[in-house]
Amino acid sequence: MTAGIDRQAQVLLTKAAEYETVLLLPGVPEGPFGFHVQQAVEKLLKALLCQLSIEYRFTHNLDHLELQLRDAGEVLPKALEDFSKIGAFAVTNRYDEIPEFHVLDHEAAIATGRLIREHVVALISVLSATS
Repeated sequence: MTAGIDRQAQVLLTKAAEYETVLLLPGVPEGPFGFHVQQAVEKLLKALLCQLSIEYRFTHNLDHLELQLRDAGEVLPKALEDFSKIGAFAVTNRYDEIPEFHVLDHEAAIATGRLIREHVVALISVLSATS
């Protein structure tokens, strides 16, 4: 078997990076900011699932994706922003007003995305080096 990064995992890592670039722009409104955080984290988790050859359903539920990874023996680092709070931006908050309790701490959300990215990229690197 040839070692390497799974093709779909690489696509998802690229997509996550695209979403992450928006987070660094000044003045991004709360809804789009939360949506892009959620999408970036979702793509990162799915990239790791791909590299592990684990099928995932097309879901925006970060807690479900994390559970799939945990069931596979992978433990994610403790996020600085709650996945449930980030996950609310996937669908609901794109169509409705954003309740005050769903407002994200932008610094913590960005740090969470970076933490997950670093963890996922490191794991994919290790996994891709083995056959």
